[in-house]
Amino acid sequence: MSDFAQIGLITTLQRLNDTHLASLEGELVDVARTRPIALVLPCHGSELDRPALGHLVRELHGAEWLSEVVVSMNGPDEGARGRAEAVFAQLPQRVRVLWHADPASGGRPTGKGQNVDAAFRLLQEEGRTEVFATQDCDVVSFRRHDLARLCYAVTHPQLGFRFAKAYYSRATDRLYGRVTRLFLSPLLHACVRVAGHQPLLSFLTSFRYPLAGEIALTRELAAKLPIAPGWSLELSMLCDVFRHVDPREVCQVDGGGGYDHKHQPAAAVVNGMAQEIASELFRQMSVEFPCGPEIRALVAAAYRRESEQAVRRSSALAKMNHLPFDEEAERALVATFAETCFRNE
Repeated sequence: MSDFAQIGLITTLQRLNDTHLASLEGELVDVARTRPIALVLPCHGSELDRPALGHLVRELHGAEWLSEVVVSMNGPDEGARGRAEAVFAQLPQRVRVLWHADPASGGRPTGKGQNVDAAFRLLQEEGRTEVFATQDCDVVSFRRHDLARLCYAVTHPQLGFRFAKAYYSRATDRLYGRVTRLFLSPLLHACVRVAGHQPLLSFLTSFRYPLAGEIALTRELAAKLPIAPGWSLELSMLCDVFRHVDPREVCQVDGGGGYDHKHQPAAAVVNGMAQEIASELFRQMSVEFPCGPEIRALVAAAYRRESEQAVRRSSALAKMNHLPFDEEAERALVATFAETCFRNE
């Protein structure tokens, strides 16, 4: 994305060219000698056999600026340990695998939030690395230099950022990112219409892709942030960052286009992700300002109007770029979001 507009409370670091990538990685190698970087890979056992993880490992092989990789894995089957050892042994960095819910030990099932939390706790206790980064393991289009840019934003002392979040275009052969496009973005706009420009809402609406799973942050900040266990992980973290960090020390980093990862089926999105996100957003808003039943009912009504506009915008974007767009299906999904998440409002 070649624009350089700065809109909102946080800094946006766009990718203006490709010529800087090699020198940026070289500079990051030097900076990381005094501020070591650890990468956390929250991973599900089912991802061990998918092409995306093999591609990610091949890309990370050249990341000389990474001092270590912590793979925090849930959902392993009986043969997962051997397969994980074979996959991650290819990396030149120091690698450790944390196992959760091992069937042999009768452990309780965990999810991405618990995976991230366990890895952060381990790294904090050891105190060897100064910057933590996370990367989802199901990203088919992963590029090492995009992660390098994200880490550079927090690691380089001259920039002064304590928290960085990636953003990217969720479009390949069609528009994806339904939960952001059709649910969270119009929901945040609805909240602003009802509650006004509250500081928390102004902060959240500054992010181009608030549900992105890729972040970088200082060890000191990571120690202060509680990690939500479910689908609300990313939103909850942003709300806690809002309370602990000056917006001038927060940035979002352009992760490029063509971003492609495992697409969730609509039923899973509606019944799980959107409900948890809505509940978490209302919980976080209630900490900052009164957010009782009357406010929630007004937000629900405003969401229905804002979501119509979201569909219209998506339709125009798809048409302009000659991408297929099923407007009927998108409107049906919006209606289901409204019914499922606001049925009591």
